[in-house]
Amino acid sequence: MRKVMIVALLSLAGSPLAALTVKPMTFTELVTQSVAIVHGRVVDVRGQWTADRRAIDSVITVEAIAYLKGQLGDRVSVRVPGGEAGGYVNVIPGAPRFSTGDEVVLFLTGSGPSIPVVTGTTQGVFRVSRDARSGGVVVTPPVIETPASAQRLVRGEPTRRPLPLPAFAAAVQTAQEAH
Repeated sequence: MRKVMIVALLSLAGSPLAALTVKPMTFTELVTQSVAIVHGRVVDVRGQWTADRRAIDSVITVEAIAYLKGQLGDRVSVRVPGGEAGGYVNVIPGAPRFSTGDEVVLFLTGSGPSIPVVTGTTQGVFRVSRDARSGGVVVTPPVIETPASAQRLVRGEPTRRPLPLPAFAAAVQTAQEAH
């Protein structure tokens, strides 16, 4: 048993560790640094090995409902870190996770022929749902994890309240015009 533990610890010591560090962005920065902002529904989540086979990324296919900025077609594929492929799971703390059927607004960035990525990682993923009271579509901003000394997360914080989709689209338009 002791030998097994030693072998297990040694094998873990040799594996590469990956970290994900994200600089907090303002809403205006999210808008201006994104080439496209799409409101859509996730229709496929597929994990795949990276080219060097050292990590797994997920390719998320989103069926566009509407674009708030740019245009990438009726369906857009987006690459996010982490996922499952070949019986292996790669979990990246802080990376967004998606399931088929999720309705989201994604802020996307990328250049050239590459698959777009989410701007600011989790910061560029806004979840969409129906308001229980009004039945209207609302957009909920992501929770941005920050050091406790920088900012406190407060229940009921106005900047974290769901916003009706038309008001959210207007905020995107205002941010574009301000820049």
